Amino acid sequence: MNDNSLDADYAPSPAERVEPLALLLIEDSPADSRLLQEHLREAIQRGEVMLQISRKLADATLALARMEYSAVLVDLGLPDGQGVTTIEALRAVDPHVAMIVLTGNDSDDMAQQTMQLGVQDYVVKGRYDAGLLLRRIRFAVQRNRQMALLHVQQQESFLSASRDQTTGLPNRELFEDRANSALAQSERTGVEFGIVFINLDGFKGMTDDQGQPLGDVVVRRAGKLLAESVRKSDTVAYIGDYEFAIALVPTDANFDAGTVARRFHEVLRKLDFEPVTIIDSIGVASFPQHGDTLAVLIENSEQAMYRAKRAGGGVVIWDPRAIPIVKAEKLQAEAKSGDLVLEPLFQPWVDLRDSRYAGVEVLLSSGDQAELRLASREQKRSSSYDLLSRLCQQLRSWRDEGLALPVLSFNLDEVLVEQPDLLTFLVAQLEAFGLSPLDIRFEVPASVFADGSPDHISRLRELRDRGFPIVIDQFLTSADGFLPLTTMPLDGLKICRDVLATLPTDRLGGSVRRIVAAAIGAATGLGIDVIASGVETAAMRQTLRSLGCRYLQGDLLCEPLPAAALPARWREGPAALTLH
Repeated sequence: MNDNSLDADYAPSPAERVEPLALLLIEDSPADSRLLQEHLREAIQRGEVMLQISRKLADATLALARMEYSAVLVDLGLPDGQGVTTIEALRAVDPHVAMIVLTGNDSDDMAQQTMQLGVQDYVVKGRYDAGLLLRRIRFAVQRNRQMALLHVQQQESFLSASRDQTTGLPNRELFEDRANSALAQSERTGVEFGIVFINLDGFKGMTDDQGQPLGDVVVRRAGKLLAESVRKSDTVAYIGDYEFAIALVPTDANFDAGTVARRFHEVLRKLDFEPVTIIDSIGVASFPQHGDTLAVLIENSEQAMYRAKRAGGGVVIWDPRAIPIVKAEKLQAEAKSGDLVLEPLFQPWVDLRDSRYAGVEVLLSSGDQAELRLASREQKRSSSYDLLSRLCQQLRSWRDEGLALPVLSFNLDEVLVEQPDLLTFLVAQLEAFGLSPLDIRFEVPASVFADGSPDHISRLRELRDRGFPIVIDQFLTSADGFLPLTTMPLDGLKICRDVLATLPTDRLGGSVRRIVAAAIGAATGLGIDVIASGVETAAMRQTLRSLGCRYLQGDLLCEPLPAAALPARWREGPAALTLH
C-alpha cells in the first residue's frame, strides 16, 4: 500500500472535533518506539492520541484485556511472539480491535500477507510523516468499524431469513443445518442423537377471545414452552403446518431421546385454551438405532409422529418393523402404479411492467410434500418422472386449446438432479408432446449450489446447455447467498420468502431491505430475472416495486389453482388486481 493512496482531505480540519484515539504500541526496540512516539508527539499533546507501549506480547495481552483500545500497532518480530501467532494471540483477547502491523519491508507481497492476517494496514518503520501517520491510523480504525458493521448486518440478515416470523424460532433450513452438526458430533463420540417431531391439532379454524386465529396463538405459546424445556445445545424449530422439530444434541451415555420426548408431552399439556383441547402427537427417532443419516432420521421421526396422531396423540418411538403410512384415498391408485400419485397445483407469477401473467409454477399440496419427504429415493424419482410426463401432456393440451402459456416452472430437487438419465428422459418427453426446452423452466434450491457437488453442477450445466432455463430457488437464505451466482450461467432467481416476510417492517434497521436491493441489483447487472415469491400483502408488493422488482408471485396476486381452473384465470389476466 503506497502512502500516497490516502486522500489528504481525510485529515480533519482544526475546527472539527475529533475522537481521541487510544493506541497500544507493541514494539521491543526502544529506538523504534521513540521514533514513532516522536511523530505522534503533537497529536498526543493535543489530546487526540493516548499511547501505551508494551515490549512483549505477554504484557500487551494483559493491557488489551484491561482496556479497550482504538487500534493496536504491532511488530511481528517480538521476543515472545512471531508472525501470525502474534496476531492470533491479540485477536483472542480482543477480536474487534483495529490492527496495524509495523514492518521493515515495503512490498506488494508484504501488503498481501498483511491482509491475509486480517489486519487493517501496515506501516513501514522509519518512514513516518506525522500528519500522514495519524491519518492512516484513523483510516484503519474507521475501516475496521465499517467491516464490523457489515458483518453484523450480514448476521442479522441471515438471522432474519432463518427464523419463523410467527414464533421467532429457527425454520426448517436452520434446523437441518444445526441437526447435521449435532449428528456429526454424535458420530464422533458415539453418544445417542435424537430427532423429535411434534404435531399440534384440535384447534384449526378456531379463533381466540380477541378474534385472532387460534393456530397462531397456540404455536407461539407452544414454541415458548418447548424452547424453555430444552438445553441451550438443543434446537427447537417451527417448520409450519402446526409442526415443530427438535434436535437433541448428544451429551452423555445416559441420554435417552424417548424420555425427553415424554417430558415434552407433559409440558404441552400446559396449553390451556378451554373449551378447546390441544392434541400433541410426538414422534422420535434416534441415531444410530433408527437411521444413520439426517434424512432417514427425519423421515422416521415424522412417520412415528403420524402414527401417534392416528392413535389420538402421545409419544411414539420409531419402529423399523412399521409399514409407512400413506393417505387412505391414495392406496388404490398407488397399489396399481407402485408410486406416489402427485396432484399438482399451478400458480402464475405477474410481470408488473405490463400487468400480465408471465409464467406458471407447478406446486404440490402440503400433503403431497409430506408424503414425498417420507418416500424412498426410488419412489421420489419414479413419481417425479411421472409428474413431469403428465405436465408435458398438460402443457401440450393447453397450447392446443389456444392458451398462450409461455413457460411451466418445475422445482428440481437434489434427488432429481442426481439422476443420470434426467436429460434423456426430458428430451424424450418434449419430443413426444412437441415441446421445446424453453417451455420447461427448472427451479433449483440454492442449497444444491451451496453443496458444491461437481456432479450436480455438471448435470445442471448440461440441462442449461440443452436449452432448459435454470433458476435459483430460495435465494439469500444464508450469509453466503450470493455465491451461487458465480457457479454457472443462470436465467433467474427467486428471493427466499422467509426474507421477504420481514421486508415491509424490517425491524433490523433496513438491513433486509438493503440485502434484497443488493440481490435485485446484482441479478439485473447479470441480466437475470428476479421473482419475489410469497407476496401476500399490499405493503410487501409496494416495497418490492419500489426496489425495482419486476416479477411477483403469491396469493395476493393469484392463489395456486387446479389444472381445470387455470385457463379461465389466465385469460382473465391480473388486470383486475390492484398492481399499481
